[in-house]
Amino acid sequence: MCCIISLNLLNSQSYVGLNTDNYAGVHSLILNPSGVVDSRFKTDINLISISAFGGSDYFGINLNDIIKAEDGFDFDSDVEKTPTNANNFFVNTDILGPSFMFNLSPKSSIGILSRVRAVFNLHNVSGELYENLSDNFDTNENFNFNSTDVTGTVHAWAEISLVYGRILIDSKKQFLKGGISLKYLQGAGGVFVNSKFYR
Repeated sequence: MCCIISLNLLNSQSYVGLNTDNYAGVHSLILNPSGVVDSRFKTDINLISISAFGGSDYFGINLNDIIKAEDGFDFDSDVEKTPTNANNFFVNTDILGPSFMFNLSPKSSIGILSRVRAVFNLHNVSGELYENLSDNFDTNENFNFNSTDVTGTVHAWAEISLVYGRILIDSKKQFLKGGISLKYLQGAGGVFVNSKFYR
């Protein structure tokens, strides 16, 4: 007897692939404040960077259709739509504003980051309702929909970070660096929606 067990783990982060490298500069400080020291840059200045992504189980895109599209990708015709009574949507936006980092000495560095972030989640919404909303209810017929346990959140905030890093051990066999990030967070707002049964 053969048993197949599947575990799907999805991770997502801002600036995907950009903040875990020695050449990432100020972007590395988002996840790891010790990245400010022993960077491949003596100084790094960022004016503005934007990372935005979203997802849904309502929309589906076949990568082969994108690759084989001769006239380019057309969102309206090339996207598969799968409306259900419990579709989910999310958007994550991260704006890295004016930021910099520089070396104080060969073993210590500082940086200052400014960011604005927003996260949006909507769960268990009727796909048919979404279709009619996106078409501006351009239909001559009435329609019915059921949505149970609809929940949604929107969060927006800004932050300023002061980052310090130092090389703690630097020998032939060992290398250890550490960093600390002090953040000031300013909430811009939050919206919460919850409906047990919506018809």
